[in-house]
Amino acid sequence: MPLYDYACACGARFELMVPSWSSPAPDCPSCGGATTRRPPSPAVHGRGRATPPPAMSKAPQSWEGLNNGDRDTITHWRRTVEARQEFEANNPEHKEHRDAVAAHEGVFERKPLTYKELASRAATSKNATAAAAEASKDRVKPTAPKD
Repeated sequence: MPLYDYACACGARFELMVPSWSSPAPDCPSCGGATTRRPPSPAVHGRGRATPPPAMSKAPQSWEGLNNGDRDTITHWRRTVEARQEFEANNPEHKEHRDAVAAHEGVFERKPLTYKELASRAATSKNATAAAAEASKDRVKPTAPKD
């Protein structure tokens, strides 16, 4: 039995195995309304499975990550990011949560300091500079003593 994609006017999407192409469209499981068969995804035809574009967090975060501004690398990542944005617009359940970054260099390279974290640290002292210094100290790993 083939597997078909269906969509409803209420926004619900679902897959269902039906006996044949000529089988009538099933009712929507969410609202009970009429559904329409959606064409299969082009990605499924090529390799037999669909893979989403890489997450935004995988994109380079620095000039060095773009091979010092190599035109082909920039074009590749621009297209990749645009594909991810389109994917997230069509599949909001896969949208990555992104916060504005206050610092991303030095000790913050592996775990950037977000404005959200900076604000929560500065809430008690009312001093953002001291809060950033505190966050910096928290990210520095203590070195193991040498024997």
